[in-house]
Amino acid sequence: MKKYHLLLLFILLGCRQELDISEFSFNFSSYVPELRIEALILPHDSTAIVRIDKSFLINDTELYDCRDNDFGYISEDSCQNIDGAFWHGDEDDMAADCGDWNPFIHDLGSDGIAATNDSDGTENNGIPDCDEPNVDSYTEILPSIHDSTCTVSMMKTNIDGTEDLCSFFFEDDAGYFFNNMYTGDRSNPIFDNIESVTYGAYIPDFNCGEDYWNDYSAEYSFYADCNASGFGIIESEESITISKPVIFISENDVEDIKSCSDYDCLLSSTSINLQEDSLYFGRYSSNQKIRWASILPDVTFQVVQYMFDRENNEYKYYHGHPGFSPTEFQFNDVAISEETIVTEFYDGEGNGEWDDEEIYADENENGQWDEEEYYIDTGDTIPDVDTYYYEIFTFSDSYRNYYFNDQLYLDDPERTNLCDGESNPVMGAFGSMTSEKIYFRIIDCTVYGPSDCESTEITKSICEWNENISLQPCVDYEGPICLPVDFSTEFCE
Repeated sequence: MKKYHLLLLFILLGCRQELDISEFSFNFSSYVPELRIEALILPHDSTAIVRIDKSFLINDTELYDCRDNDFGYISEDSCQNIDGAFWHGDEDDMAADCGDWNPFIHDLGSDGIAATNDSDGTENNGIPDCDEPNVDSYTEILPSIHDSTCTVSMMKTNIDGTEDLCSFFFEDDAGYFFNNMYTGDRSNPIFDNIESVTYGAYIPDFNCGEDYWNDYSAEYSFYADCNASGFGIIESEESITISKPVIFISENDVEDIKSCSDYDCLLSSTSINLQEDSLYFGRYSSNQKIRWASILPDVTFQVVQYMFDRENNEYKYYHGHPGFSPTEFQFNDVAISEETIVTEFYDGEGNGEWDDEEIYADENENGQWDEEEYYIDTGDTIPDVDTYYYEIFTFSDSYRNYYFNDQLYLDDPERTNLCDGESNPVMGAFGSMTSEKIYFRIIDCTVYGPSDCESTEITKSICEWNENISLQPCVDYEGPICLPVDFSTEFCE
């Protein structure tokens, strides 16, 4: 889910200078909070989720209180029993804020940047300050934003005209997203520095079966009674139909797929069996792609890659971006899309030891790292991750408008399909995001000898043995080696 704030934009012509937004409080002193609703049907997961949040000003001092209190206002002993927590009280305090602001790496001052002009004296002052990393973080802010007092439901109208109602209830940890914790290096975090942040939302009650959410012939509508919090009734303007998932295809399927005119044809024309198959790519191979097909006009997607944390047996977010099928890949009724694969391993783990270039906490101020002192473990340059998956999302028409028209206000009628009891647009949208996953693995052919190089069991037919080959200009090597079948030294030039 995306996180939105109410942003006040000042465009100045001519001279530029930094402005304190509080000086313009007269412009928004009468602001009244609104609701922002993201009501999503997720057919592939056989469920739905509804985020109902209240908007706030960016200078709201109750929400953004410049305190690090993720774990509450507790005693020092209680705080020390929480992994990764820091207590922010004075010596004589019985209780104080406990959070994840680390004084050894986060005390950067109110500009949030180390070793710059410290005009207000907040850098290295030993206490959490506004705009420093991990102060007013997701875990602190989200519970105050959620509106948990609404009565929420969705109505499903079947193709025969019958209706089925599904009621929702609020759950404190209904969903989660991944966040790269600030640990001194924002780029390429190791697994230990990728946190899962939970948030509250409404989820279906137990009377709504799994098949309720994946009926592509049905129409769905949304209803929320938020009178208890003063926001009245919010409904979808009209019913929606859910989007169908993409169909992954191989390069050899493309010609047959081009002639399809409906979704069933796509299903029957692909050679990829998602229940049994993974894709395999050779490390160092170039121009490798995954491909998928959809029926026009479905040409916009969200493309997300996850990587496998083997030690914890879970996948974690790697990267994501919008995806589009170019016009030259559109044939009659079919759109074909592709994503280029980076055929490299990911350095997902540290070495568990402090190294010279890593940040450490010099608690005893002796100018060197000592055995018990805190340090930030960074990647150890040893490739760890070879297994990934891509998840491709399609959108209902309503949610596509909301997701991709990001230059419009959240309550622009072109962007939202929600309205209140007086037909005024409400920030957000009701719709569906349908996903399909495909798993793949990177195989390093170079580690295999002639007996294993071309083994279908070991290297999945993507490697070949070369009795004598020059790898210049990539590396200074000439001789026998196992390489991907499509290996080329051109990408090194």
